[in-house]
Amino acid sequence: MLRVVYVVLPLLLSSAVSFAQIVCPTTPPPYSLLREDDDNRYLENRTCRRDFWDKLEYVPLGLSRYRYLSFGGEAREWYEGMRNPNWGRGAQDGNGYLLQRLTVHADVHATRRVRFFVQLTSDFVFGRNGGPRPIDESRLFFENGFADIAMSKRREQSTVLRLGRQEFRFGSGRLVDVREGPNVRQAFDGVSLKWTSPSWTVTGFTVKPVLNRIGVMDAPPDHATTFWGTYAVHPLRKIRDGNTDLYYFGLARKNAAFEKGTQSELRHTVGARLWGAKGGFTYNSEANFQWGTFGTNDLLAWSTGHDFNYTFRSAPLQPQFGVDGGIASGNHGDSRSALGTFNPLFPTGFYWGQGALGLNGPANVIAIGPHVGLHFTKSLSLVMDNHSFWRESLEDGVYGLGVNLIVPGGGNSQRFLGNKPTVGLYWHPERHLEVSAAYAYFIAGPFLTQASPTGKNAGYAGVWTTYKF
Repeated sequence: MLRVVYVVLPLLLSSAVSFAQIVCPTTPPPYSLLREDDDNRYLENRTCRRDFWDKLEYVPLGLSRYRYLSFGGEAREWYEGMRNPNWGRGAQDGNGYLLQRLTVHADVHATRRVRFFVQLTSDFVFGRNGGPRPIDESRLFFENGFADIAMSKRREQSTVLRLGRQEFRFGSGRLVDVREGPNVRQAFDGVSLKWTSPSWTVTGFTVKPVLNRIGVMDAPPDHATTFWGTYAVHPLRKIRDGNTDLYYFGLARKNAAFEKGTQSELRHTVGARLWGAKGGFTYNSEANFQWGTFGTNDLLAWSTGHDFNYTFRSAPLQPQFGVDGGIASGNHGDSRSALGTFNPLFPTGFYWGQGALGLNGPANVIAIGPHVGLHFTKSLSLVMDNHSFWRESLEDGVYGLGVNLIVPGGGNSQRFLGNKPTVGLYWHPERHLEVSAAYAYFIAGPFLTQASPTGKNAGYAGVWTTYKF
């Protein structure tokens, strides 16, 4: 009996001490875009468990504070309607359709150094003319399924090896993102290694993108594509609240299609990003360069993107004024010249403006647009913008976010694509619930109206509700 007391009493005392060291946050932290980044360790202290879901977000596994289990999930219902999608090309839809996403995940911290994360997702589309697109429906698949092994885990730095299916979001998502806008998110199969120190966060990876098909457990890796690279983030000590990102990405894929033709593509991307905030001013500037081969020809492309904002924090409604834009190269020259079309790799689904009326993506484009934001309350905000678009090269066409050619450019001497005003209303009344609405209208310019078939103005309206736990 005394032996049991000697063993159990120190454990109870150490638990009491650890609870005393854990301070409950004033408000629970928001849920992360990548749910594997959620940190629920503060719920080890039972006095911090004030929400209905807290008992699922931290489940102890034994007496060790390093062994615990977290459950979570998401339900998203999204209605969207489009008038003249792709400016009237392809299947049209006059009534709109409903998108549904349901996810559940389990995060198992087995030991101090070993962790398992599994996330199941079910994505459906209802009522869309022309049927589901690859980004609309995947009835059931593993969005994540990986093991983390901590190679080193000191207070100052850590090195974590991740094996399996995983998601990435680097920087502001201009080149690599989880594709949150569409119904089906982008996942990868492979290996990554993340090193974190007070001065650097560096992630290296070698993966294959996941192909989402509409069936059940029908999301295999794309064996025709390999993606690898390194992404580093470093705070700038001489610039308060300033940061810089440095990166290299490599992409090899078969049957890559551009207006120039269809060939095997080997593309290397190097770039840098400068971002941060000072007072009410925020900035986000990025530039990159691409080289490689396209079939037997060379490949040379580039892009740059910028976003500047200023918020009047002491004024009523805290108005924010800003401007964003960018340039991405298109192809120049004949069939024997280097491919000049920029490839945005795996970009965000919200690239220009509000809502999901993506239409044209960041390839062969010049874009600029002012935007205004208003904060009616802490949980309710409004954003308005108006982007204008031109072709960077008159010898290349207009591409979508997936680098899919929408409108060929050959024989059309017009550069101006059009204007796209958009407005978005965002309500986040509490941690679990988000309700949003957006409207966008693309006014076709001379390039589109003179294309064959003649381009029409395109409209979009969407309302979506997301509940997370």
